[in-house]
Amino acid sequence: MARYYFDVHDGAPSVQDYEGGEFDSLDAAVQAGARSAAEIGTGRLAKGDTSDVVIGVRDERGQRVCTVKASMEIDWHVSRSQGPHPWSA
Repeated sequence: MARYYFDVHDGAPSVQDYEGGEFDSLDAAVQAGARSAAEIGTGRLAKGDTSDVVIGVRDERGQRVCTVKASMEIDWHVSRSQGPHPWSA
């Protein structure tokens, strides 16, 4: 098992992961990073925020092994009212 770390970069100061998690493979770690990015994006969407979610995956030596980027873009094709987003609480 190898330990991987997931740093969240979102335009504000980055949130560096100092704890990490153990995974059987790099692919499993990347999948976990992708799930995390999707969960963060879902939470943001509920607030009307469609900004990108970027997670850098680092190995035990601190080397970035990949970057996961979740993007959401809403292209409106009709006029929309100026009220709150229908999916926000």
